[in-house]
Amino acid sequence: MKNKKIIISDVTLRDGNHAVSHSIDKSIIRKYCEAIEKTKIKIVEVGHGNGLGASSLSIGKSIISDKEAITTARKYLKKTKLSVHSIPGFSRIDDIKKSIDYGVDIFRIGTNSSEIDTTYQQIEFCKKNKVEVWGVLMMAHLVFDKRKSYIKTIQFLKNMGVKTVIIMDSAGIFLPHDIENIFKNLKRKFKINFGFHGHNNFGSAVWNSVTAYLNGAKIIDASIKGFGAGSGNTQLDILVTVLERLNIKTGLDLGKIYKTAKIFPDFFKQRKVKYKNPFTEPKNIMSANYGLFSGFASKVDYFSQKYNLDDIEAFKAIGQKKLVAGQEDLIFNILFNLKNSK
Repeated sequence: MKNKKIIISDVTLRDGNHAVSHSIDKSIIRKYCEAIEKTKIKIVEVGHGNGLGASSLSIGKSIISDKEAITTARKYLKKTKLSVHSIPGFSRIDDIKKSIDYGVDIFRIGTNSSEIDTTYQQIEFCKKNKVEVWGVLMMAHLVFDKRKSYIKTIQFLKNMGVKTVIIMDSAGIFLPHDIENIFKNLKRKFKINFGFHGHNNFGSAVWNSVTAYLNGAKIIDASIKGFGAGSGNTQLDILVTVLERLNIKTGLDLGKIYKTAKIFPDFFKQRKVKYKNPFTEPKNIMSANYGLFSGFASKVDYFSQKYNLDDIEAFKAIGQKKLVAGQEDLIFNILFNLKNSK
């Protein structure tokens, strides 16, 4: 197979924070960065699960500050680029400014695909300060079911001078044929770099990622052991193995990736948080089926049980509202009203 350049971006220390209630501390960051850099990974992302400035009682309080997370990672990543996720509304320009000073190389400015215009100010600031900036389309399924909508969304970013756009399957709803169609169309219409960020609710994150690459994606997000929100992300150790079997060279040291995956749970020993390997439960499948953000599954499951609601009815009710990350507090209201309507 003809080899095209592929960049794998490691999101373990950011998306993985969702899996442990944003409790990844400096010790875990240090140990992970030391281990993963030996694999020759190109990019490591770090921070609160919802990115810069997102730590709060309503969303989830981080055990450490953005500054502590970024500066710790920067200290132990000697050759690897450091990236952060930033969602306007959670983060402000001041957060971007400080992160530049802390040594961040890549800013991934993310927003829900239907609200892409909110990225303007932060993208412009990054460009002005000559730091690499990517656009990230979260909850991508909200626009990719409407052809004109996604073309307009990508064109907005392109017109701003963004040269890399990540398609984020926040709900874990896409299947390989969806990915093939999406990336074929993107490649045909736009001359910029695209990437893919998958979630594993339907067990297809690795094959979605491979399909994205084969159809034009240059950047693939992945995490060690699939560590991430809900059912987890594209599993880095499986992804690289599959790519190698397809004769797609990643430039990564597979043996050292296996070693990192093996010792990763040990990093959490004697910490306040207990490591839990991601796996798919019925709540994760229902969450994806109704297009929910992957991080909502546990909350919907909790309140549906508390109010003695039918699971499917509860997930469907939330899905119809098209809630996005940051609107967790509305889950209670919607299901409380559903209970009282009976």
